[in-house]
Amino acid sequence: MLSALAERLPGSGAVWWLYCYLWQFAALLHAWRLHQRIGFDVCQHVTFVKYNTPSLLHLLGTPFIFGPVGGAEKAPLSFFKEFGWKTWLVEAARVGLIKAARFDPLLRWCVRRSELCLGVTEDTAAELRKLGAKRVEVLPAVALSDDEIAQIQAAKSQEQSAKNEPLTLLYVGRLIAWKGVYLGLRALAQCEDKKLRYRIIGDGPLRVWLEAEAQRLGIANRVEFCGALPRDQVLQAYAQADGFLYPSLHDSGGNAVIEAMCAGLPILCLDCGGPGWIVSEGCGWKVEASEPDAVVVQLAQVLMEFSREAAERSVRASAARQRALEVYAWVTRGKQFRRYVAEV
Repeated sequence: MLSALAERLPGSGAVWWLYCYLWQFAALLHAWRLHQRIGFDVCQHVTFVKYNTPSLLHLLGTPFIFGPVGGAEKAPLSFFKEFGWKTWLVEAARVGLIKAARFDPLLRWCVRRSELCLGVTEDTAAELRKLGAKRVEVLPAVALSDDEIAQIQAAKSQEQSAKNEPLTLLYVGRLIAWKGVYLGLRALAQCEDKKLRYRIIGDGPLRVWLEAEAQRLGIANRVEFCGALPRDQVLQAYAQADGFLYPSLHDSGGNAVIEAMCAGLPILCLDCGGPGWIVSEGCGWKVEASEPDAVVVQLAQVLMEFSREAAERSVRASAARQRALEVYAWVTRGKQFRRYVAEV
């Protein structure tokens, strides 16, 4: 009943929160009945992938794994001045909820009784440690299936290996404030290479403003807003691009990032959240998320390096693809999780 109410009411986050807590009791009762009949060796909680939503499955008496969970990632406070008032309020509320979660007795009980807690980023792992977790590991919740890898590679093989100028950077994702697309636009405007192009796939409430911002910066002729595209066209866009500019401020995951890496694109991102963890130094260029103006200057510098250094671009593209195939395939993730289960 609460689930149906949460789906119908606008702005019903509080109803979802209540529903989730009450659901834990029902889930525990159902799991206990199954445990009496089957006898579980290990139990795991992954619902909603939110670290601040506790589970009661640790009461079954079996070794308990909490995660992978995320949600502790947040935009640095210096960027709040860049947000509109609605986004500012949402981001401020997220920060408040992250701090308030430390005082949730059910959450602390859940985390402290877990044999293993898995955070999708170091940000969430740090919060789990503050809650008293005995053991915390970082394990991203995103990966690619064999079918997805095959589709990306098939699209790549259809494109010519030799790229023509101008070089094109790609973005795939929602057009909302904390995704930081406006930082990419400003960096592109400051970059000395005035031929570099930016192709943006995705839609959202900020699209009209971003298009106006591109006009204001004098780069509208080098920025293409494609809107939402079918999956096959997105894969083709990965294959046609030269790099992936993804200046997000607090992604928990970053599935588009590993897709781009699998397609052999070096990544240009901020060193925070999921992308900051996923992208190693050799797979692209990472910029410290200090404050907006400094980020734009540093992004403009790495854009210039990306543009000028063809050999380095190629090396990092190969490293990105290798890392995606070796670390961010579901086959690999399955092996990692089986090892964790064996250990607990």
